[in-house]
Amino acid sequence: MPVLLVVTLVVLLTALWREAGSRQPMSSVDEHMHLDTHAHVHDGTYPHRGSLMTMEVVREWACGVGHEAGDAMAPCDHPDLGPNSLPSGIYTSGYIHYPTYFVLAEGYRSAAEAVGGGGSFVTPYRHFAALMAGSGILICLLAGWRLGFRGARLLAATFAPSAAAGILLYGTIANPQSSAVLTGALIAWSGLRWAIGGHGFWWLAAATALAASLAVVQSLPAGVFMVAMLATLVLRRLGWTVPGPWRPRWWQLGLLAVIVVAPVIAYGRWLESRATIPNSELYGFASFDGLADVVRGALWELSILHTPWYESVSLGADPQAPLVQHAARAAVQGVPLWMTLAVFAPLAVVAGRALLRARAASTQEDRTVGIVPLLVVSAFVTLVLFPPALRVSNAFNVGFDYPIVSRYAISFVPVLVWLVLLATPGRPVLGRVLATLGTVGVLGVGLAIW
Repeated sequence: MPVLLVVTLVVLLTALWREAGSRQPMSSVDEHMHLDTHAHVHDGTYPHRGSLMTMEVVREWACGVGHEAGDAMAPCDHPDLGPNSLPSGIYTSGYIHYPTYFVLAEGYRSAAEAVGGGGSFVTPYRHFAALMAGSGILICLLAGWRLGFRGARLLAATFAPSAAAGILLYGTIANPQSSAVLTGALIAWSGLRWAIGGHGFWWLAAATALAASLAVVQSLPAGVFMVAMLATLVLRRLGWTVPGPWRPRWWQLGLLAVIVVAPVIAYGRWLESRATIPNSELYGFASFDGLADVVRGALWELSILHTPWYESVSLGADPQAPLVQHAARAAVQGVPLWMTLAVFAPLAVVAGRALLRARAASTQEDRTVGIVPLLVVSAFVTLVLFPPALRVSNAFNVGFDYPIVSRYAISFVPVLVWLVLLATPGRPVLGRVLATLGTVGVLGVGLAIW
């Protein structure tokens, strides 16, 4: 197991770094918008609603790496080449993201240029994303070890959270989502340590604050522990027993809520104060006409499974690559589906049993609910509620009413995998299944893009 762990880590981390530096076309996952924000920060500014796309991005699209969605509408040497030449439109929407990630990336670019001189405008930001993704995998390894997982279960805890091309993609492009596994692991690790061991609330608060400062979707896993805190406080008030040393307080729940929600509201007001064009001009394709549209959108989100393990065609083997690389890529096409089943099915069983036991115990004097089953139920509640809540928040704070995509759930992957392992300690086969899927998933993608 240790040899397999080390080999898989080396292959994956090396592959991510190499792919990030390969100057592939800009990804359709909004990479040009993020690169535009990087360009603004590099020039000492920050985009606002109404900012034109920077010429750095225009030139990369027309003269540099290009874009996987298609060519610019003017050739590289055209005298009128400018923001109006981009099929995506003349305005950037990168302003909606917090500056934190981009400022950190700019620090990395400065350090990289000081060591290695100049280079491509795109590469340092992609390499920073690779560092974020790689750090997330290493934190999963460390947290898994500290949570007590060994052997196949440690492999599962380390690699299963990243076992999909749709997740690994963000380690090769400029996108704040590259830090999703990292922040999700920090929240899950500190939260589980506090809930099971009874100490470490401030570590959870710090991890949540870090995640919330990068992107609102990064702090969503904190909702799992907030729901569990609320349930524990209410159940104990009603005479139930939640065994263990965990003693959450109302003020702790309120503090976490402020950490998650306050930046969203404050940043939304700041964006509005700097805007030079209306939302309708920028988001005409996803605007909403009133409360009824928001309600319809929220109800739609309740009917969708937002699984973070999903496929992506962007991390495929090069057409000229050897057959073995194409075989490796083909071998992992179905891993996201099986990973979703292998994680959600056991969690559903644990949650169902917990609810049935709670119903039976409600008529008895000994009313007890275990902390891990409570966290599992809380995870399901959070996964169901965050998409409509996020869609409503986007509509009112950013003026953007668009379906919630699977990548917004990536930060949940560590807590979901680790809850499966904690809830099924007597099921070694399940640990081996998750270890196999996780290792095959990340190793297959890593070999395909090597």
